[in-house]
Amino acid sequence: MREGWGQVTIAAPDYYERCRPLVEETIRTVSELVGDQPVEALYVTGGGSELPLISRTLREEFGRRVRRSAYTRSATAIGLAIQADTVSGYALRDVFSRNFGVWREADGGRLMVFDVIFPRGTPLPASGEPPLEARREYLPAHNIGYFRYLEASRVDERAQPAGDITLWDEVLFPMDPALETREPLDGTAVEPSAVAARQQIEERYECDGAGGLAVTIANLTSKHARRYPLGRWCARNAVLPAPTRRRTRR
Repeated sequence: MREGWGQVTIAAPDYYERCRPLVEETIRTVSELVGDQPVEALYVTGGGSELPLISRTLREEFGRRVRRSAYTRSATAIGLAIQADTVSGYALRDVFSRNFGVWREADGGRLMVFDVIFPRGTPLPASGEPPLEARREYLPAHNIGYFRYLEASRVDERAQPAGDITLWDEVLFPMDPALETREPLDGTAVEPSAVAARQQIEERYECDGAGGLAVTIANLTSKHARRYPLGRWCARNAVLPAPTRRRTRR
């Protein structure tokens, strides 16, 4: 207690009522993460899980699948120890908790859809494994490619991101070879281009075991390429030479 501060008594019902919005937000997040996955049990950990309101609300939502960990205050340390022990026989694999992708034009530019690059549930590479890769190839319609990345907990039937959504970086890439030496591209108008429409474009995405994401966008026709590390609101258009690697925390 800080010196000079007195004691305050709060009735338990009032305290739980103030906590309820945070608990309900947690319930919504867990529901979106679990989705329709065949989860047999949810283990509740952490000091906050000792509040009766937590267990009661979770059981109302998930029923008997909710189980309280025997080590509520030590579960994180135990998990880290298992991850660090290479001879224990246990193997932990991180997965994408949400769908990562980029906005695309569809229906001749009349519709925007969410192109999922790495779907939710995709396992990340284990130690010593090569990065995950995903590729896209196409002929562009505009002089500049405007890539807007995001992640979403689910995708609806109209190919639109839904649920919990987080915005990631935006990237501008010159589809017209005449713009390859222009930097930055922010002040250049994006417009249809007959020259760009003759260029073969490749996007190559990589994800390492730590969840670091990067994209190399290449004009295969003009032999021009740029590599961009991706993150949640990282510095826009941070360009690295193609051979360079950089990790970004997700």
